[in-house]
Amino acid sequence: MEKKQDCCSATAYLHLKHRADAMGASMMPVYQTSAFSHSTAEELEQIFKNQKPGFTYSRVGNPTVNAFENQMARLEGGLSATACASGSAAIACCFMTLLKSGDNVVVPTGLYGGTLNWLKDLEAFGITTHFVEAFTAENVAAAIDEKTRLVFTEIISNPKIEVVDVKALADAAHGAAIPLVVDATAVTPSLMRPIAFGADIVVHSSSKYINGNGSGVSGVIVDSGRFPWKKSGKFDEVLPCQRFGPAAFTAKLRNTIWQDVGACLSPVHAWLNLSGLETLPLRMKTICENAQALAEFLEAQDGIEEVNYPGLASSPWHGHTDQFAHHRGGGLLTVRLGSKARAFQLINHLKLALNLPNIGDTKTLVLHPASTIFVHSDQKAREAAGVYDDTVRISVGLEDIKDIISDFVQALESLNESI
Repeated sequence: MEKKQDCCSATAYLHLKHRADAMGASMMPVYQTSAFSHSTAEELEQIFKNQKPGFTYSRVGNPTVNAFENQMARLEGGLSATACASGSAAIACCFMTLLKSGDNVVVPTGLYGGTLNWLKDLEAFGITTHFVEAFTAENVAAAIDEKTRLVFTEIISNPKIEVVDVKALADAAHGAAIPLVVDATAVTPSLMRPIAFGADIVVHSSSKYINGNGSGVSGVIVDSGRFPWKKSGKFDEVLPCQRFGPAAFTAKLRNTIWQDVGACLSPVHAWLNLSGLETLPLRMKTICENAQALAEFLEAQDGIEEVNYPGLASSPWHGHTDQFAHHRGGGLLTVRLGSKARAFQLINHLKLALNLPNIGDTKTLVLHPASTIFVHSDQKAREAAGVYDDTVRISVGLEDIKDIISDFVQALESLNESI
């Protein structure tokens, strides 16, 4: 596998490229306003016609949000970025920009439950999905047909914890003249910059590791600017390919679907994300080290039937960690306890880890996916996503690893005593 661990240094995360305000603030200010005034009617007209840069209404653009977008594009090595109200909104806006009735998409079965629900929603608009169980380049290429308009995957799936080969998938998608869209939420640009491996569009639920402490909900779409929309010949009906060339996706996204739906990010949440980005490399380093140590510990314990973590030599996805900086395996792992009752009792006996439906926090979080984020999925869909009645998902935090392990030790002891 080609290795391109060219992630930005910590310095790039700390030094935001923005014009300092008159007060000399070291942090981008929060422009908490719905609209912006201009000195003349002519000036405002020019901005509305895209003839002059400027801000008019925060649903369409805001300086604080724009600073977050520019920083994400810079860190991912992309052309531009568009911030959204949530990760789900980012995926929805991306898909609606590229697809029309009659099109289909190719995706793995092991996606996040909310994304699976969105794919089901698209059926009402005449857009269908080809699900691929083993998401290899060969299987993806075989699933693509003349109506396929994009390949979509999570780099580390949540909660299946399956790791895909991004470069191989990009080659398969490009061989059919369609883009590869990846959800990089679980890796962040500090572990991997998917564009360097051939991904064309990168989406994040920036509510997670980018924000870092669970203080806001948001999403972001990063356009690589590298996909040849015009040359592809498959997007002339939906994108302004003739006029904007490689930037056609962002041009359509920002000027129609994104602003018309109103899926904009609030300035406060953009500021929270900018603040979180400053410490992202340090947080991800510690989170990955803690996750590796916890996974190794849990794998050696009696009463745990399975530990799924890419950093373990026993993981079928271990080889794909070559894509990540320092071969780190991310901050997510799952364990199987043998029954739903044992899974619930483990969660109930944990004292440090919080039981809630989020990932990427500074704190360690646990969840029973089958009864929460997959509660509306049938058994077949749950199992295809790696979700069983006895599965517990763990999002490892920044606590001292000794404290994390001690918490699981006492929970496992209590569990064994009570069953």
